[in-house]
Amino acid sequence: MTLMWFAPVAPLPAFLRGPAFVISALVTPLALILVPGVLLRHVTHKKAPKLAIGALAVALPAAIVLAVITREAGEERGLEKRGRWTEAVVVGVDNGKTDECTLRTRDGREISPQMTDGCDPESVEPGDELRVLYDPKGAVAPLEDDDTAVELDPGSYRGTIGGLAVLVIVTGTWGCVRVSRGEK
Repeated sequence: MTLMWFAPVAPLPAFLRGPAFVISALVTPLALILVPGVLLRHVTHKKAPKLAIGALAVALPAAIVLAVITREAGEERGLEKRGRWTEAVVVGVDNGKTDECTLRTRDGREISPQMTDGCDPESVEPGDELRVLYDPKGAVAPLEDDDTAVELDPGSYRGTIGGLAVLVIVTGTWGCVRVSRGEK
């Protein structure tokens, strides 16, 4: 999960940010299930270890949510550290699966990555000017300064991240131990 934090904060190069998310949100949680399953498959059970399976079933989604929340906290921290305010011009609106706006600064530099938060094609169109907080290194998507002020508080995620991490560790460990013992 540390990878999810450092991707926008450090920032990792763009070609590594996607794989970092896949590793943190999918590979690590699946390993939590698959490694005990493969290593402990020789253990015979009279009955299926329901509590162990339940514990691992809790750990898997908790690990995925932990990766997503950690990324959000890292993005806020990245904008807090490097963010710059600018007046941006919308040069394109893509309303596919996720609404995305291509933005340029007034001097013509493209803001990367594209803005997704606050880019509703019904309210934003090419030529519109928006005040945005963007990351000059391009690790974090820009945020629009709408009527409510943009408040960045990456520290507000501490309790959630800590609680989810403890939940993943405890339920994952408990589930693996129960599976290995062949307990119900």
